[in-house]
Formats: sequence, C-alpha cells, structure tokens
Amino acid sequence: TLQFRRGDLLPVMKRSQYQGGRSAWREVPHDACPRFDRATSIAFQGLPPDFGIDPSEGQEYKIAFSFLNEQFQTPWITLADGRGLFLTHLMFTIERAGDQITGVSWDLIYDDANPQPASVKLEYHFVDAAEESPATALTALFATCLAFVTVAFIIAVTDIPTGKEIIQSAAQHQRHVAGPRDAP
Repeated sequence: TLQFRRGDLLPVMKRSQYQGGRSAWREVPHDACPRFDRATSIAFQGLPPDFGIDPSEGQEYKIAFSFLNEQFQTPWITLADGRGLFLTHLMFTIERAGDQITGVSWDLIYDDANPQPASVKLEYHFVDAAEESPATALTALFATCLAFVTVAFIIAVTDIPTGKEIIQSAAQHQRHVAGPRDAP
C-alpha cells in the first residue's frame, strides 16, 4: 500500500478511444496530476488541438483515467459525443484515510459548446474517508455500539456494585464506625 505525505505527486495515467481504436496507457503530465491532500484546479487538454470532431460522423471521443498504477480506474468518459456535446468540467474526489488513498469518484459537466473547447477544467478534491463513505461511517458506528454493549454485558455479569449498593455500604460502614463510640 502506498503512503503519501501532503503535497506528494499522485501518479495518474490516461488512455483514449476513438473510432474503435484505443491508445495505450500514458502518463498524465505532472503539472496536471493531483498532489496529495491539496485541492487543485487546472485546464487539461482533453482533445488533441488539431482534432476536429465532425458532428455528422456521430463518433465519440472517450478517455479513461487510472490512479496509483491502475489501483483506481474510471470507465470510458466521453469527451465529445460526435454531435456537438463536449465535456467541459471533470471533478475528481479522492478519498483518503490518513496517508493512504481509499477511493476515487468523479462528476462530469457537459456543454454543447461551439466551437469545441480548447481544454477541460479538471479539479481534484480530497476528503476524509469517514466523511465520504457511508460504509466507513456505519462501521465506526457499529464498532462504537459493540463496545458499549460489551461494557454493559461485563457490568451485568460481574458483581460490580451499583450506585445504590455503594451508598448503602458507605452508610453501613459509617454506622459500624459510629456504633462503638455510642456504646456505654
């Protein structure tokens, strides 16, 4: 498992798909990669600059991302649908637990921009895994409840005096100490 410090570069790869052909995985330039636990917003070149999508073709241009050596991958994300709709904003939410990455999710915003946008706004946000993951939060809640039930069970099955018994014992002890002094 990879461990990171604030500001460390997170490796990201990308590949593209167009007209049935797929490229190999390539490194995303370091200036476009996220830095651990730092929110970042950049302009990312989505489509090659000389790439003209002909709306009459109807061919989609897609891209996929891979984080941390293919540990987290996106499915194919449409950058251009071939009919004039383009991805304009891609927001990655990177989930972390301490110094480790535990998940990656994304949100997409499209626009029917004309002409095609020169870049895609790319954002990276980091969240604590417990804040983002209902499963993690439920696990923490379950562990807390289990600990409470365990303590309650131990108290119930052992001979630990209750508050009332402690008061009665203290009162008996005081009577016992006070008793011989009252004797003639």
